[in-house]
Amino acid sequence: MDFISALIAVFIISFVSNALPFFGEAYTVYASLLLLSIGASPYNTLIVIIVTAVGAAISKNVSYALGYALKRPLRKTSAVRLIGALSNKAPLWILVIVLAAIPGLPLDDYLYIGAGAAIISPLKLNTYVLVGKVIKSSVEIPIELLLFSSIYTAFRYSIGISLFQVIMAVIFTALAVVIFKIDWVKIYVKLQYRLPYLPKIGNDDF
Repeated sequence: MDFISALIAVFIISFVSNALPFFGEAYTVYASLLLLSIGASPYNTLIVIIVTAVGAAISKNVSYALGYALKRPLRKTSAVRLIGALSNKAPLWILVIVLAAIPGLPLDDYLYIGAGAAIISPLKLNTYVLVGKVIKSSVEIPIELLLFSSIYTAFRYSIGISLFQVIMAVIFTALAVVIFKIDWVKIYVKLQYRLPYLPKIGNDDF
């Protein structure tokens, strides 16, 4: 496979595996495997890191669109109200970057769905998501290139990719129901008095 074809494949894999909420596919693993096949030079690695990050970040607009489509019921939840209240405050965007960068767990999908329901600026959201995905790829791909082992392979694929995806999708969908049932506004209000560095929110923010 030539370099351009490999980049196209990396982009498609990164986009598709991130487009389905709660599936959390390890797209950087596939990117690392392709890198090993075409040559993991510093230049190739840098380009693949950027391509995976762009593909993953763009695909998260699917979760945003899902939240926007469900905004009527979701905007009644405290989670979405809190996202809206914090939309112009730094902690929300720090959280976007952190969740986008966390390996393995698709926790960022909850935030993107909530952001869509709260009608947060998609351009601003995409910018911070891209930063998080660049961090994620920059950390994971070099590590996977160095430490990709038979133990990791056996653990990751022991039940098969398709079955693993279905199980994770069911678990995280169920978790989403729980998350949107929690009164996050009440929790945040309590925390803001205990943690003075948190931005204060009041009734005017909702």
